[in-house]
Amino acid sequence: MTPMAIGICSGLLAALMQSCSYIGGRYFLQRYGNSLQLTVASLVVVGLIALLAAPFFLLTKNLFTWHMAGSILLTDAGLVVGHWGFFSAQKYIESSRIASLMGLKIVIIALLAFVCFGSRFSAVQLAAMAVAVVAGVLINYQKGRLNWSGMGYIFLALIGYCFSDLGVQMVVENMQAENTIAGGVSGFIVNYIVSGVGAALLMKKCRIERKMLRGAIPQALCWVVSMLGLYVCFGIVGAAFGNVLQASRGVISVLLGVGLSWAGWQALEQKASASVWLLKGLAAVMMFGAIVLYALNTKG
Repeated sequence: MTPMAIGICSGLLAALMQSCSYIGGRYFLQRYGNSLQLTVASLVVVGLIALLAAPFFLLTKNLFTWHMAGSILLTDAGLVVGHWGFFSAQKYIESSRIASLMGLKIVIIALLAFVCFGSRFSAVQLAAMAVAVVAGVLINYQKGRLNWSGMGYIFLALIGYCFSDLGVQMVVENMQAENTIAGGVSGFIVNYIVSGVGAALLMKKCRIERKMLRGAIPQALCWVVSMLGLYVCFGIVGAAFGNVLQASRGVISVLLGVGLSWAGWQALEQKASASVWLLKGLAAVMMFGAIVLYALNTKG
């Protein structure tokens, strides 16, 4: 396979596994514990995976400098807030909707860039953000009215993940690895070892039982694969095209939702009429299109 083909496949794999991680999270919440327990259990499992992978996949000599401490703290704090907000939202929003709603991150990023750095946006980017907002409203249109249950948690998750993404970028740059992929994989390992240790220290306080750690494995494994796929994708095809590929998770999640609903897995995906699924599909495609427009008109 050519490098471009590997990059595209990695991006699509990341989108698929991220969609699967959403389902894994909902499975945990239905059977084992609450959103805080899932956040802690997931970070412990991913941290353990990162620790085991460290001797084989740390791809940089400049593993840690004190300049990275603030970046790691920003990354992991944003990750914890993002995870908790996301898992809390899953109590109210099914995975097929929540995956598309995560596309609203482009609006949050734009607002932060405007407030913090005075950034300006092209007409196409503004149109893309407007389409994303319309898609978000359409996703929440149910039974003749707008359903905003859980949207506060979604907003919190988007804020957390945006700051986590910013921290990841800073960590990777400070590592001075040979290439983006090496820096990304090494940054992933360092960040998740740190967050995993922090989560392990909270296990007793959060009443994490062994069965909860086992229950978090599906979500955690899917998350690890999705993040590694994303790093490889970004390293080969760049951030703009990588974000486009990742945005396909909304459409993928709708297709997975149809399959789960049809198979009778009501605990993971609520049964809905064909018209509701068509509306979800339309909203997912609109969100995907908005991210494509925004990403292709962003430098870098």
